Amino acid sequence: MKIVYPYPAYWPYMRRGVERCIHDLSNFLASRGHDVTIITSKPGRPRVAYDGPVRVVYLKQQAHPLVMKYYPLSRLYAFGIEATMAVHRGRYDVAHLWSYSALLGAAFFRQWMDIPYLFHVVLRRHNWRGRFDKHAFAQLMRNAEQVVALTPGGAAETQETYGVPVGTLPPPVDMSVFRPHEGKDLSRPRILFTGDLGDPRKGGALLLRAWDEIHRRCPEAMLVLAGPFGVIGHDLGFEVYTLERLSLVHSPAARDAIEILGAGSLASLPYEYSRAAVTVLPSYEEAFGMVVTESLACGTPVVCSSYAGPGEIVTSPDVGVTVPIASYLDVISEGKAHELAEAVLECIDLARRPETSARCREWAEPWGLDRIGLLTEAALAEGAGTRGPAVQLEREEAVAWRR
Repeated sequence: MKIVYPYPAYWPYMRRGVERCIHDLSNFLASRGHDVTIITSKPGRPRVAYDGPVRVVYLKQQAHPLVMKYYPLSRLYAFGIEATMAVHRGRYDVAHLWSYSALLGAAFFRQWMDIPYLFHVVLRRHNWRGRFDKHAFAQLMRNAEQVVALTPGGAAETQETYGVPVGTLPPPVDMSVFRPHEGKDLSRPRILFTGDLGDPRKGGALLLRAWDEIHRRCPEAMLVLAGPFGVIGHDLGFEVYTLERLSLVHSPAARDAIEILGAGSLASLPYEYSRAAVTVLPSYEEAFGMVVTESLACGTPVVCSSYAGPGEIVTSPDVGVTVPIASYLDVISEGKAHELAEAVLECIDLARRPETSARCREWAEPWGLDRIGLLTEAALAEGAGTRGPAVQLEREEAVAWRR
């Protein structure tokens, strides 16, 4: 098959979840003998590069600061127009679109260009600025050969909101990259946070609020902040936490037990997960939570929200502890900070059990790249050979979710 991935940002310029998924899946599909192209954008001159066997076409990013201030989606729409023309010139068999990939042109792929596409919904909640934006997004799904979400719960929510059949196809985790490494010292447990410190939804502030109690009750523990800061790229409409928020930690001893690594490299992530006793993702509105499956693949248990994507992944006390975190109010709640501290301390005890690492690794296997890559290949092949109504992927075929 000749497959195209249009998406406005790509690796290594942006390292969020979707960019990672596109990188892993495109390389997997290319390794299976398919002709795969990524159409994306970047500042400066357009160019063509290769990410392994995958051709990457960089369009010039169209973004005027004044227009972006009042209408941030303008950059996505500008990319959508250019990407649609590039897809038309490429004569592809099938496209794999993700939310925000080409809002203006993609609805015409199937009708005018005879290019079927698989549409991947990557958010649990969309806050559109106007009716046109919501209408354009709905048209993307209604014209898709298949629509999939990241979890069964996300699929059910999307189907109820937009009235189209929605299947489940989760992000993959490369089990050959994310695997246990030596170096876990449970006498000095490392509590790892890899989320974006600039995004309040990731819950970094809640973890800082909990850190005084965690350190007081487990003084040998170390908090490791190994995430980026402020790469989210848009105005969230409320306060964005900066490193000055370390003032949320009141005890000088607890502050001294914080190590700030920053985002680092992708190659360093498996080692940080492996060194940690616990990985913490106290986020809300999380559609999936790749941090969770990556940590489990490295043999490290997790603490996360019992809601949304992470709550659908961690359903066993053998691999982690969950806390009900549902909104911004929970992130700033002292009561939730105490609950999170209790969960982290419980998870440290879990990490000390000799069987935990193997159980975590086993739990992550259904999300392995080899399995999810084959499911993606099958979905794209079905779309490329089908011109009828949208076909729903059965939940059991998409992923063997733990019950």
